[in-house]
Amino acid sequence: METKVRICSLEMSNIKNVRHGKIDMPNRLPGYEPERGELLGIYGQNGSGKTSVVNAFSLLKRLICGLPLEADAASLITCGEKEATVSVQFSVESDTCNLVAQYAVSIGHDADGARVRKERFAVKAHAPKARTNTVAEFAEPSLPTDAEFVPNASFSKVLGSSSRQDLLINKVLAYEGRTSYIFNRRMYPLLMKLGTEGSEALHAVRCYAKQNLFIIDHTKSGLVNINLQPIPVSHKDSTCDCPAVGTCLMNLNEPSTLPLSDYRGFQQSLANINQVMCKIIPGFHLQVRELGRELSAHNEELMRMEILASRHGVEIPLKFESDGIKKIISILLYWIIVSNDPSSCLIVDELDASIFEYLLGELLSVWEENAQGQLIFTAHNLHPLEMLDRRSVVFTTVDPNRRFIRMKNIKASNNLRDVYLRSIFIGGQEVELYEETNKTEIARAIRKTIPGEYGE
Repeated sequence: METKVRICSLEMSNIKNVRHGKIDMPNRLPGYEPERGELLGIYGQNGSGKTSVVNAFSLLKRLICGLPLEADAASLITCGEKEATVSVQFSVESDTCNLVAQYAVSIGHDADGARVRKERFAVKAHAPKARTNTVAEFAEPSLPTDAEFVPNASFSKVLGSSSRQDLLINKVLAYEGRTSYIFNRRMYPLLMKLGTEGSEALHAVRCYAKQNLFIIDHTKSGLVNINLQPIPVSHKDSTCDCPAVGTCLMNLNEPSTLPLSDYRGFQQSLANINQVMCKIIPGFHLQVRELGRELSAHNEELMRMEILASRHGVEIPLKFESDGIKKIISILLYWIIVSNDPSSCLIVDELDASIFEYLLGELLSVWEENAQGQLIFTAHNLHPLEMLDRRSVVFTTVDPNRRFIRMKNIKASNNLRDVYLRSIFIGGQEVELYEETNKTEIARAIRKTIPGEYGE
C-alpha cells in the first residue's frame, strides 16, 4: 500500500481578518465515504476571510518544504496582534502507519519581518479519545524552555554523535533563516533517526507538501491577465525520490525559450492538457510552433517556440485567447493529477474567476462524482451551490472569532443556493453571514461624490 495523506482540518488564529476559524473537511463529517474524493468550497462576501485560508495553506506548505517565510509573511498577522497560529491535521495511512498527524506553527514578527516562534508535530491513533504523542516541539531561542528539544526522551536518538550545543545552533540558524525548526535541512534528517511511526508520518507529510499539495493563489491566477502562461511540468524531486510538478512560465507576448532538457516534459504536459481540454472546450487544443534552437549565455541549448491555440482548425497565438481559457489551461494538469491521486490536494483561490458559471458547475460535479483526491477552492459564483453536497461547502461569517460555518438544518431536497441567499436576507443561522449594505446609502454616496473636487 502506497502512503496516503489527506487533509482533515485547518484551524487558524490571527490570520489577517480571521481572529479564529476552523474548517473540517468532509471526511470528518458523518456519512462520509472514505474511498471517494472530496471537495470543499468556501463562500462568502468580499473581505470575509476566504483568501486567508489559501494564505494559511501557502504558509504551511513553505515551512513543511523547508523553505523560509516569504518577505511579506508578517502582513498575514492580524493588525495589532503579536503572533498568528495555524494548525493542520492530516490522515496518514500506509502498511506500517495509520495515524492522524498534526502540525501547528506560530509566527511572530520583529523589525526585520516574520519569524517562526513555536511549532509542534504530533501524532495520534484514529480513535476519538486517542492519546496525542509529540514527535518534535520547538520554540524560538529567546523563549524560555526546559530543553532545546521536546520530548526529552527522544534526545539520544536525535542527537547521535552531535551535541546539545549543535542542536541549539540549529535552532538559532533556523530562527535567523526564518525556516521551520522541524523541517529545515539540518534538523529534519536528525528527526528521521527516531525510526518511529511518528517520524514516518513526518516524512510522509513532508513528501506530501513537496509533491502532492498544489496551491494556486491570486498572484498565480493573475499572471494570465498579463499574458504570462503557467504550464505545469513534471520533474524529479531528489529529496523524496518521486516525480513532482513544477511550472514553466511562458511569456505569450513574444517567443519563449525552454531548455531542451525540459522540452520533452513540456510537450508531454501539453499532450495531457489537450486530452482533456478538447472535452471541456470542443475542438480546442494547444500546439507548439518551433522557431529553432539557440544557445543561452551559459552555453545551454534552448528551444525557441510559440504556443498556439487551435479550434476547429483555426490557429491563433494563445495570447489572443480569453482569460477564462488561459485560466483553465493553467490549472488543468494539476486538476488531472489530483483527480486521479487520492493522496493529492489542489487549492485554488477564486476558482470561478473568468470561467463560465455553467461550465464551472459541470466541472465541480464531475469532480464530486469521479475524483479521488481533494479540491479546496474559494469562489463567489453561487451556481455550484445548486449542485454540490451540503457537506462540501462552508460559508464565511461576519464574526471574526467564528469565521467559518456550515449551514444548519439543510434537507437533502433543499437548494443550498436558495438557503444561503435566504439566510443573508432574513437570517436563521447561528452566526450572521453578511454584513448588511444599504442600496439607498450607496446611491446617495455616489451622487454626492464629485470626481476632481479634492482640494489643493
